Amino acid sequence: MPTLKLVATLTDGEGNPLSGKAIEFYRSSDGVNFTLITTKTTDSNGVAETTDEVTSYGTYYYKARFPGDNTYEASEATVTYTYTIDWGALIQQLLPLILLILFIALLSALLTSTKD
Repeated sequence: MPTLKLVATLTDGEGNPLSGKAIEFYRSSDGVNFTLITTKTTDSNGVAETTDEVTSYGTYYYKARFPGDNTYEASEATVTYTYTIDWGALIQQLLPLILLILFIALLSALLTSTKD
């Protein structure tokens, strides 16, 4: 299962990075009910980051939220990530095994038919 890197950049109205600010990272499977993953502090570039491991197929919603402080208003951003099966890659990985099974089945059928 993939591990996602979640990165949030916090800047003021003029685009200057805001360091030392708390960023809350959330995850949701329905886009409505969010669960807090962790809270990280922005670095000198205004960047906070964390990771999250996706454990099953489906669509996930991630939110980075700055709750605001005495100087700046609250803000947030939400993104969506969909984890699906890559059937082409899966078949390509399993093809040697599938061919081996077919070969064994064919060989077994030939040996069975020669006994009769």
